[in-house]
Amino acid sequence: MSFIFPKRTFLHTSLMVIVLALAACQPLMLADMPPAPSPAAENTASLSVTLSADSPPPQTDLTTVRINLGRPPTTLDPLRVAPLDSSANDLVENLFIGLTSLNPQTQRIEPALAHRWEQLEDGLTWYVYLRDDVFWVRIDASTGTLERIRAVNAADVVYAVQRACRADSGAPLGSRPAVFIIRGCREIYEHDIATLTPDFIQSTLGVRVLNDVAVEFKLTTDTAIFPTLLALPMLRPIPPELIAAEGDGWAEPNTIWTSGPYALWPTSSTADGYTLVANKFWPLERNGNVERVEIAFDEATEEAFQAWQAGTLDLTKMPVGASAPAPFGRDPSYRLLAEPVSVFLVAAYEVAPMGNTDVRRALSLALDRQTLVREVLFPNGMTALPAATLIPPGTAAAPETSDSTGYNPAAAREALERAGYPDCEGLPPITLLTDGAFSLSAGLARGIVAMWNSVLGCRDVFTIEQQSFLDLYADLQTQPLGARPRAALTLLGWQADYPDVHHWLADLMGCREFFPTAYLDQARPCIGADTLLLDAAALHDEAARAALYTRALEDFFGPQGEMPLIPLYFFARPIAVQPWLDIGGQQAGPLRFDRWTLDTAQRP
Repeated sequence: MSFIFPKRTFLHTSLMVIVLALAACQPLMLADMPPAPSPAAENTASLSVTLSADSPPPQTDLTTVRINLGRPPTTLDPLRVAPLDSSANDLVENLFIGLTSLNPQTQRIEPALAHRWEQLEDGLTWYVYLRDDVFWVRIDASTGTLERIRAVNAADVVYAVQRACRADSGAPLGSRPAVFIIRGCREIYEHDIATLTPDFIQSTLGVRVLNDVAVEFKLTTDTAIFPTLLALPMLRPIPPELIAAEGDGWAEPNTIWTSGPYALWPTSSTADGYTLVANKFWPLERNGNVERVEIAFDEATEEAFQAWQAGTLDLTKMPVGASAPAPFGRDPSYRLLAEPVSVFLVAAYEVAPMGNTDVRRALSLALDRQTLVREVLFPNGMTALPAATLIPPGTAAAPETSDSTGYNPAAAREALERAGYPDCEGLPPITLLTDGAFSLSAGLARGIVAMWNSVLGCRDVFTIEQQSFLDLYADLQTQPLGARPRAALTLLGWQADYPDVHHWLADLMGCREFFPTAYLDQARPCIGADTLLLDAAALHDEAARAALYTRALEDFFGPQGEMPLIPLYFFARPIAVQPWLDIGGQQAGPLRFDRWTLDTAQRP
């Protein structure tokens, strides 16, 4: 879990994102890792394909796209990639195969390295079966040769999990890591690093090699999120022998081995740009025709956007100044890709009048989220998507994305009248609490209050107060019960630890009777939607699980919904795409170069 407020450090230095309780980033002590089983002899034979003697291969030989990803990646190590490091996630997605894959268009989990996974009768044990035709590859810069090193195997999977469970790994786990559903992972994480031994890790962790192409996972609970967990970057298989030899330098371009649909040219650098070349040994279907990707990292993005306008770049991240007037949603050349952060208002049910469903519903229906995004966020350097629900696009088991923003002034006034407060008459004072350190939070709150006053006819009802982030967080986790009273509404943001609807609904805002460890304690009674969440939590039919979540979301956030939270917007990254480059209908998640189609006849 990460609570954050609606602003972005890594994109705009004048704004800050607060992330609470991320795991400490310390170097991994390789000597303390259990040795991986030796790869099978038949997997060690090296094959090669000559790409070009040049470095990198000339673009006339290959179907090449030229793109700008903005900020350079902080790392190429899948373990350490942060959820909001978009360029690192793009690169990891294309360089390393995952056990499973989250389809960015269907929002369903699909096979990848794991072609099948099977739950045993005890409900806690899973067998994960791997393909035997995915290989570690590298490019020899001196010869231009793509070399096949060995097959990706079960030992690589186990080693990745062992790394992820260590407190000194540098993995962005959050305060209650999803990997803790793997038996023994929490115990390893909480063990004193000074006395942590390979034997302890091996004997404690519920993950073991069955054979070269099968892995056993033992979990702490019967849960439907296991296939989603397998899609996390931090659990992508990695080559232990390379890490033993190179240490943290294993993921540098001149030493890296990769296993995805593309390989990284070894002379690449963030200063001069990265070159990715199609992996000729890649066994999975390619839906696109892009054989080479030339990537620049221009953080300012203004010059890159001008190059895109001139037709010399096929895709670029857009600068803030160009994002505000861009016709997102009307012109397919301009896209907003959702990121795994949702910003919303939290209602404290015990504070009048927030226990009244019609009041919460009226406040939500009265918000023109599109105007908030355009008039408050964009001018302050933020790009976002208006949100009528809590779940951002790119979430496993999520329903199809709706174009509705939930704005209905007439319905808002009707709901407030049903609540007994026509034109806000008699409505008790409502305090809206924001983080005190940042002006954007207060500005957003003022915009929200102005809309409520305009649509609902309120005057002198809403008060904006500011408080330190840690105090806000403490108040939201526990009912007051004798402590200081809470504010009626709190402006908050949430960054997902893993991309699954269960995390957004049950982990975040599930009623405490059914979900005692839910992060928010709103003093909210359980309703039928919470029962649906319970049922979905252990339902292993993906389509049936998604159907239950669709019903639960309607019960929570539909026109007649409970509205325990009032959604506002999702973080989003703006990109510009040329008409001759088809990147599909992607709405969120890392860019998938192997799905792109370049129309070379249309390109100037």
